[in-house]
Amino acid sequence: MKIRLTLLACVMALLGGAGAASAQPRASEPLRPRWIQKLPKPTNPTFSYEVESAFAPTLDAAREKCLAGLIAGSGLKNGVVTVSDYKSKEHLSQVWENGKLTERVDYDSHTTTQAQGSEVKLYVEDIAEYWERDRSGDYYLTKLYAKSELGKAPLFDNVELTTRYGARGLWRSAIIPGWGQFYKGSNLKGGLFLGGTALLAGGIVFTENQRSDYRRKIMRTHDTGLINSYSTKADHFATARNICIGAAAALYLYNLIDAVVAPGARRIVVKKRKPLVKDYAVAPSVSPDGSPVMAASLTF
Repeated sequence: MKIRLTLLACVMALLGGAGAASAQPRASEPLRPRWIQKLPKPTNPTFSYEVESAFAPTLDAAREKCLAGLIAGSGLKNGVVTVSDYKSKEHLSQVWENGKLTERVDYDSHTTTQAQGSEVKLYVEDIAEYWERDRSGDYYLTKLYAKSELGKAPLFDNVELTTRYGARGLWRSAIIPGWGQFYKGSNLKGGLFLGGTALLAGGIVFTENQRSDYRRKIMRTHDTGLINSYSTKADHFATARNICIGAAAALYLYNLIDAVVAPGARRIVVKKRKPLVKDYAVAPSVSPDGSPVMAASLTF
């Protein structure tokens, strides 16, 4: 009795540990988004889609690194980026120097820098993000941006994030079971549908061959005992064949329903063009100590 109780306690402890581990998500979504491997195509040449990735202990730090990489890739080398919080009097100052982006919060309603010279604008739209966590809890973040060229106002697309595929998955799974699931990014499910269909098809062929073989044996003998034995075995294989046929039909139907209803990897749908939503405006400035810097603001 003690041994049984001890084993039961160990099992419960393992299940509890597994539940606690599963409570901590390892990714922001169950399937990796399609836009990570295949970027959408802009409908006009005024902007481009870009992906930035960063690894950091927190999501906020990873987001800052992604933004820093985007700024660096746009030709902005050094300077101060000032973002005004329109809901309060706080100002978030981000300093981009020597490849690092640091920030400081000032509880002042007025900026300390003065813009001088002609303004250079960089228009950026934050579209989507996907993160994964390792065993230590650190984040690997991938972000998708729409970004203009420096100093040129873009006409951003109106994009929509969706996990639905509609007929795209249906007609593929109708031709080859599991193909629609593979297309939607559900590789495990697609493999199960494809493998299950192949296994059941093999079962249909095998059982039908065995049934036919015993039927031929019945025609070649006049022994009543053998005829009864062969007939029974032929009936058994016919039943097994029918079961395989029914199971294959049910699996194929479920495969079609899943291809339409089940969500897939998140993808981006470009619906139409839209006006600018938010941008980073960058201009030459002078810091409080008199040194030349670059100032920028985030507009909503």
